[in-house]
Amino acid sequence: MKKDINKTYDTIAAISTPQGEGAIGIVRLSGKMVYKILKEVFSPATPRKRYQSHRLYLGTIKDESNTPIDQVMIAFMKADKTYTGEDMLEIYTHGGSNVVNSVLQRVLNAGARVAERGEFTRRAFLNGKMDLLQAEAILDLVKADTDLARRQAINQITGQLSKFISSIKDKLIDVKTNLEVMIDFPEEEVSPKQMDDLKLTLQAAHDEVAHVLKSYEQAKLIRDGIHIALIGKPNVGKSSLFNAIIGEDRAIVTPHPGTTRDYIEETITYKGIKLVFADTAGIRSSEEPVEKIGIEMTHSLMERADTIVIVVDPTVQSDYNSELSLAKEHKNNVVIAINKIDIADPKALEQMEMIFREFNRCFVSAKTEEGLDRLKQMLVEPGNMPSIDNAPVINRYRHKQALEHANLFLQAAIELIDQNAFPEIVAEEVDSAITQISELTGEITSQDILDKIFSEFCIGK
Repeated sequence: MKKDINKTYDTIAAISTPQGEGAIGIVRLSGKMVYKILKEVFSPATPRKRYQSHRLYLGTIKDESNTPIDQVMIAFMKADKTYTGEDMLEIYTHGGSNVVNSVLQRVLNAGARVAERGEFTRRAFLNGKMDLLQAEAILDLVKADTDLARRQAINQITGQLSKFISSIKDKLIDVKTNLEVMIDFPEEEVSPKQMDDLKLTLQAAHDEVAHVLKSYEQAKLIRDGIHIALIGKPNVGKSSLFNAIIGEDRAIVTPHPGTTRDYIEETITYKGIKLVFADTAGIRSSEEPVEKIGIEMTHSLMERADTIVIVVDPTVQSDYNSELSLAKEHKNNVVIAINKIDIADPKALEQMEMIFREFNRCFVSAKTEEGLDRLKQMLVEPGNMPSIDNAPVINRYRHKQALEHANLFLQAAIELIDQNAFPEIVAEEVDSAITQISELTGEITSQDILDKIFSEFCIGK
């Protein structure tokens, strides 16, 4: 959204329920003209001169010629106790695209304008109803498709991360205040103990931030899911394994090499964690144009995946050099799936154990589904998922970047104290750390950052 101060004072309206048929539809309004629009478009079932806040009223929405559009319930809410911090109106219509769109058009004709993406939540942020971290968490909650992702979002909405950021900022402001006293009264001798105390506070803040930074990778996986690429030579059983994991026949399975030309993605939930599996084209040398493109896409997927499952077939003779090379390249996020154990010779399985002994490995059968649960367990084990009930966690690159920069400034301030630097120089580093911390909650932020965050929202939220 381009910066336009006047737009903040507009009355906005949007449909807040999905398009299509449903039991009800909701048209939401926010802004100074809400009550005026309510009086113009709504005819109550029981005549009344005024509407109380946070009460439901039955009536009819009528068009400009006084023809009924729909029988509805409405709720008018005064600014002091609303989501956006402004007067709001919600109109509960019968479901159906025509009905809801007709009601929306009526309120637009009465003086509202169509809300932009995330504009209701943006106004809530601008009006101090929530900070930027909580606004982002609302988006995470809307998009959450597992229990863990939902709980993580609720944790942030209720302020766990915001409270942590506030406590760090308070510590840094206290240090900065003490430094400013030293600067303002240079005639007062600064004792080594005073600087040591400030250093201890800075070190404690640095360590707390470093601890929360460790939560980023796993918290991000809870929000976005673990993306897993099934990799291997043609006919090792990748597609069969893919179908067995997701529980349906999504990938075409034939005995002919090169059947999979494009990749297929499907998502499952395992122990509250979203696992996004991609079945890929078999890796081999090929001059066939379509298959060649599929193999190139496989290599691209490997670079983007959180985890790579290299599928091998112990029932055929192979040197496994390409698999070992791939495994070594992706050692920290690779699992070897030794497939077809239902028909493999025991000696061949022993050989597989020796060949891939330095990597995480799992024996599976796509046909009998033996070992599939163990494979899924291995995919969620690395790093162990963080506690999401009481501890603050970060799950966005914006959070990670701001905290990393803050810690660089804190480390610089600590080193300057060790070097007996002037308080003015130390204070500059501390102030820079405070700025980074403030950007997280939105106390200091740019229009571009706000535009990017709220553009991810749907219209009506």
